Amino acid sequence: MISSAKLEVQLLVDGCKKVGVTHVVISPGSRNAPLSIAFDEDPHFTVLVVPDERVAAFYALGIAQKLGKPVVITCTSGSAPLNYYPAVAEAFYQGIPLVVISADRPLEWVDQGDGQTIRQERVFDRMVLKSAQLNEIHSDSQRWYFERNLSEVLQSCNGAAKGPVHLNVPFSEPLYETTDQIETINNWIELGDVETILSGKSKTRLKEIWSVSNKRLIIVGQHQKDAALQQMLEKLALDGSTAVLVEHTSNMYSPYFVSTIDRTLNILPESEIGNFHPDCIVTIGGAVVSKKIKAFLRQSQAPVIRFGMDFPFMDTYKHLSFSALVSPLEGLSYLAELTAETPHQSRFGFGWKKIDQYGSDQQRPICASQPWSDLRAMEFVMDVIPDHCNLHISNSSLIRYALLFDPIQTVTYWCNRGTSGIDGSSSTAVGAAVASPNESHLLVTGDLSFFYDSNAWWSKHLPENLRIVLINNGGGDIFNIIPGPKSTNQWKKIFVAEQELAAEAVSKLYGMEYFSASSSEELDACLDAFFGNSENGKPKLLEINTMSQNNSAVLETYFKSFIKN
Repeated sequence: MISSAKLEVQLLVDGCKKVGVTHVVISPGSRNAPLSIAFDEDPHFTVLVVPDERVAAFYALGIAQKLGKPVVITCTSGSAPLNYYPAVAEAFYQGIPLVVISADRPLEWVDQGDGQTIRQERVFDRMVLKSAQLNEIHSDSQRWYFERNLSEVLQSCNGAAKGPVHLNVPFSEPLYETTDQIETINNWIELGDVETILSGKSKTRLKEIWSVSNKRLIIVGQHQKDAALQQMLEKLALDGSTAVLVEHTSNMYSPYFVSTIDRTLNILPESEIGNFHPDCIVTIGGAVVSKKIKAFLRQSQAPVIRFGMDFPFMDTYKHLSFSALVSPLEGLSYLAELTAETPHQSRFGFGWKKIDQYGSDQQRPICASQPWSDLRAMEFVMDVIPDHCNLHISNSSLIRYALLFDPIQTVTYWCNRGTSGIDGSSSTAVGAAVASPNESHLLVTGDLSFFYDSNAWWSKHLPENLRIVLINNGGGDIFNIIPGPKSTNQWKKIFVAEQELAAEAVSKLYGMEYFSASSSEELDACLDAFFGNSENGKPKLLEINTMSQNNSAVLETYFKSFIKN
C-alpha cells in the first residue's frame, strides 16, 4: 500500500482509523491532494467523491446519521471549506460526529494575495466541539504536539456529547508525492469512556419537583430509535398522571404516546385548555418541530427538567429549573422510581391521549372530504410508505404536514431539524442511502428544497435504494400558512417565491427515472413502477403537482373540521 509522502497526512489517517472512521467524502482540489491520495489508497476507507462541497458535507451528515460514527469530509483551501458551514451547523445542533479536514496554504501566505488563501484557521469555531491547526512537522517536539492535538480533537467528536470537529492542515508543495514507507502515531492519548449518573443531591432536587406534581408532561424532541428509552417512556405513560408527547422525528412509538401534537392541540376544547397545562415538564432529545406546543408549554409556566448530554441550558419553554448531564434513560429511570412510590396521582396523561385518539379516529373521513392538495398528497404518500423504510422529510411545510398523520411503527424518520434549513435535505438522504444499501429510503421533499439542493444528484454515488417524492406546489407554501406574509406587498414575490419549474429535466439530466401525478388516481397508477426495482441502478423521482390548489385554505378547513367536544 502507498500513501502520501507527507508525514502529517499519514498520522492524520491513522488517527481517523483509531476513532472508527470508515467513510470519507472528498471534494476534488489540489491543496488537499495529499489527503485524497492517502484516504483513497487505504482499503480501510470507503471514499466518495462529491465535487460540490456543500453537498459533500450533507452527504457525510447523512452517512454519519445512519452509521452512528464519525465521517470525514475534506476539501481544498480558500472558499471551499466555507461551503461546509450549513452541514457543520446542522451536525452541531443535531449532535452528529463529523470530522472536517480542510487543507490550507502555509500560514505565511495568508493575506498576501496568494490564490485560494484565506483566514481558515478556527473558521468553524462557533459550530464545532473542538478544532486545531495541525502545522507541518519538522522536529520530534512538533510531532509530539501534532499527535497530542490530533488525539484530542478526533476523540472530541464522538464522546458522551457528539458533534463536528475541525482540523485545518496547511500543506506546502510538492503535494502529489507518495511513499510505501507509512508511519503511524507514536503517542495516541486515549480518552476513556465515563458513565454519568445522578448524584444523591440531584435525586433529592428531582424528587422535590416531580413528587409535588400530579400533571406531568414529558416531551421528546428529535431522537434516533432507542428500544430501552422507548420502553421507559411507555412505563411512565402508563401512569395516568404523565402525558408523553412525541413527534415522528422522536422515533419513539407506543399506543400510549401522544404522537400528533398539532392535531391534538387543535382539538382541545377552549373551555378546558387549562386542564391540559402541566405543572411539571420534562424535556429530552433535540429540536421539537411544533411551534404550537412551544407556545402552549411556555404559557404553562411549569418548572422544566432537562436530561441529556448536550446543551444543558437549552430553555425552550422558558422555565428550566433543573438540568442534568446524564442520558435520558438515566434521568427517566429515576422518575419512574418516584412515580412507582405514588402512582396514578391524576388522569392528566389519559386526558391528553383521549384527545389524540379522537383526532386519529376522525382523520381519515376529514381528509377524504378535502380536495386534491398538499394535504391529500401527503396523506396518500404516508399510506404507501414501505414497512421498515427510512423516511427523509424536507423542512418547512412538508414536515408539518407529515406530523398531522399517525406515525408508522416500523418506519425510521429523518429530518434536518438542527437548524431546520431547506438547503441539504436531498444530499443528506443520498448519504444515508449510500451508507445502508440494503435498506429502503424515501425522500419526501418540497419544490424549493428540491431545486435548491439539485446538485445532490451531481454525483457518481446515486443509490438505487432511494426513491424521491417531490410535492411541487409552486413555491414556499409555508408563507401561505404562517401569519404575517399575506399582509405585505411582498407576499408572493419574495416570501412564497412563486415558481413554475418542473423536475423532469433535472431527472433526465442525472439519469433518474421520472414519474408525475396530479391526482390520487394518477398516483395510484404509477406506484408499483415507482417502488419497483431500478433498471439503471439509480434513484427514481415521482413529482406530485399541486400548483393550482389553494393548499393553505385546505389546511385551514382541515383544522376547522375537527369537532371539539
